[in-house]
Amino acid sequence: MKYSIFLIIICSSFFTGFAQGQDTLYAKRVFLVTYIYKDGLKLSNQKVSQLFRDTWQPKIKYKWSNILKPVGPVVAVGGVGLAYIALKGKDATAIVDGKEVDYKIRSLSKLLMGLGLVIGGLSIVESSNELAQHSVDIYNSMLKESKKTGYINKVQFGFTENNTIGFTISLK
Repeated sequence: MKYSIFLIIICSSFFTGFAQGQDTLYAKRVFLVTYIYKDGLKLSNQKVSQLFRDTWQPKIKYKWSNILKPVGPVVAVGGVGLAYIALKGKDATAIVDGKEVDYKIRSLSKLLMGLGLVIGGLSIVESSNELAQHSVDIYNSMLKESKKTGYINKVQFGFTENNTIGFTISLK
């Protein structure tokens, strides 16, 4: 009888240690956007913000990710437009050896600025995705630190505080 009660108490303390705790998040990159999933379900921006509400580091990184997300493509498209204008050039004519010659005036500086904007826009998109991934990594590491496992720290058998016979279990 004593052994069965003791065995039940030990087994129940192990179940608290192995109980399913808080679920972790994972990020999945799809083309230019990073989606955040929990339990196989894609979370909306609102749900992710609610999860990160009490943790300031992931919350700030995720907010910056959402701020930069629309900026990157706009900058890249602007760069493509500027490069197109530079390559299209302006029509001009000149008289060479008494003949009229048509040619294009193209701006190398506009072309280089356009290519720089395209590269900068793609870098902003990548930075946005890395911030979202990093916010998930920080959140998951905070979950691992906060998880507590239950195991028996100390078992005492004898008289209890109410002057009855029994035992006391301290969980850690």
